[in-house]
Amino acid sequence: MRFLTLILLLIMALAPSPSFGNSKTGRKTAGRSTASSDLPKFAAAYTIESLAPNLHTYQISVTVQNAEKKDEIDFTLPAWRPGRYQIQNYAANVQEFKAVSGAAVLYAMKVDKQTWRVKTDGKAEITAIYKYYAGAQLDAGNSYVGADEMYFNGSNLFVYTDETRFKPVSLDIVCPDDWKIATQLERLGKTNRFTAETYDDLIDAPTVASPTLIEFSTVVRGAKIRMVFQNGERALKGFQFNEKNITRDIAKIVETQFDLYKEVPFKEYIFLYHITPYRFSHGVEHKNSTSIVIGGEAEMDMRYDGFLSVTSHEFYHVWNIKRIIPKEFLPYNYTREAYTPMLYVSEGFTSYYGDLSLVRSKVWSPSRYLAELGDNITAMQNTYGRKIQPLALSSFDAWLSGYGTGRANSTVSFYSKGELVGLLLDIEIRKRTDNNASLDDVMRALNTEFAQQHKGFTASDFESLVEKIGGGSFKSFFEKYVYGTDELPFDTSLELLGLAVKKSLARTPFFGASTTVENNFPVVSAVVPESPAALAGFDKGDMLIALNGLSLMNESLNKVLERFKPDERVKISYLRGGKLTETTVRLSGAYGYSVTKKLNATEAQQKMCESWLNAKWDDI
Repeated sequence: MRFLTLILLLIMALAPSPSFGNSKTGRKTAGRSTASSDLPKFAAAYTIESLAPNLHTYQISVTVQNAEKKDEIDFTLPAWRPGRYQIQNYAANVQEFKAVSGAAVLYAMKVDKQTWRVKTDGKAEITAIYKYYAGAQLDAGNSYVGADEMYFNGSNLFVYTDETRFKPVSLDIVCPDDWKIATQLERLGKTNRFTAETYDDLIDAPTVASPTLIEFSTVVRGAKIRMVFQNGERALKGFQFNEKNITRDIAKIVETQFDLYKEVPFKEYIFLYHITPYRFSHGVEHKNSTSIVIGGEAEMDMRYDGFLSVTSHEFYHVWNIKRIIPKEFLPYNYTREAYTPMLYVSEGFTSYYGDLSLVRSKVWSPSRYLAELGDNITAMQNTYGRKIQPLALSSFDAWLSGYGTGRANSTVSFYSKGELVGLLLDIEIRKRTDNNASLDDVMRALNTEFAQQHKGFTASDFESLVEKIGGGSFKSFFEKYVYGTDELPFDTSLELLGLAVKKSLARTPFFGASTTVENNFPVVSAVVPESPAALAGFDKGDMLIALNGLSLMNESLNKVLERFKPDERVKISYLRGGKLTETTVRLSGAYGYSVTKKLNATEAQQKMCESWLNAKWDDI
């Protein structure tokens, strides 16, 4: 009997506590339980915990006040998130939604794709409880839970009510005691309870909890700049990619952008980085933080420039889109699209200033920046959609085709073309004002006249500011390059900076079809209008078998094309509908662009270029 008792005691000691979920280490705690006494202070009290890490499932609850004793309360989950202008339908990940008040179970019914209506029975406090699947491949804008990490964007998984959305809220994070938590939310003492002024502030704070977070920080003009890495231990031992270099270069970027806007709008800012084993790059902006997912882990030394570029881009969003906001977004309506023609400013100009900040801060050399500019021009001039879709429409239609959806070769990116239009507008303002004003002044005016006054801006507001600062009408500029599809005048604009745009034949001749690989052969996925492929009649679904008798099995189409020259005729064998066909195609030239200094630049051109890049002409 004594032996049996010992065995039972041993089993009880080894059995996992129910509060652990499936966590391997540590006791799970939240700051303290969500009590009724907290609710007068917090209109909504949220709790999130990892319910089943191996099944990638969160359990979430939110308790809200029903001070007005309404008969029904709607709990709504956003259909999209700020920073990604596309309907995401996060409610598809919600499971087992239910509502209670104390021990009483309340009737809850889903009334549309993202809303659950709860019958309150006159209760003063209502709690919604549900599970949320978070197991998709990690990117900066979604949520994930696994054995050693909780990462979430509140817009994905926290429901709200109209009655409590603009009131103070709290969040309890239930995780093992030895886990660290990184978020821009305000922490209550040493607990795992965090607070936000409103629901909108809550979901604008990406959060990661993990036992393996690495953090270092610096101070720039009195503001604490935190850099937090998940899965970064090996990557941070690089020759370039290491704590010393990252801290130094991010401090320079931050200082440069503070200089541009002449303000420090926060006391603390957090860069949240996930380092992935595979090649990847994605960032999402938030008011006082950013989340960036980047990899591969073994390549971070080689990808250091890309790391700095996405970092600078996301930090510029501190102003542009997080404070300088198109009027159409205010207040955010998370249930439907918010159409605006201004994403080319909010995103495209951010890309422009992201990389420009790198050269102005001396993190990049002028030659490195000009090389990047040449690559951007090359990409744009090889995008057929630039001939079809105006930039403003690209912004407006982001919800339909801004992220690779829609008909191929019919769209242009408001990021990439917006960046180049930002460059040309900057140069045009400098030209008209004898370099006494620039796009910098326009962006500062947007900040002081709209952001700091808590107002959104319209297209008309922006264009009026450009004309006011630029000293005249810019109607023709906007009609051609923003609302029209005229070719961008890179040559004449950059010449004003003493720079030349050189056009040269690319190594690979132009065929004009993008392909995927199926059964070890390239298969046409899209055909560029007016291209050799289009003129020869190629169509989506054609399987390319051989070029001039050279098999394409397990071969890269572009690599094989490198063996030929522009204007050369090649015979292409392909399968369509199970029938082998052969046709002759006349290849054309593909072109690349580079930007270099002009040897005969005038003194005025040199000074304008120096002012633009914050660099001496001899160093450019």
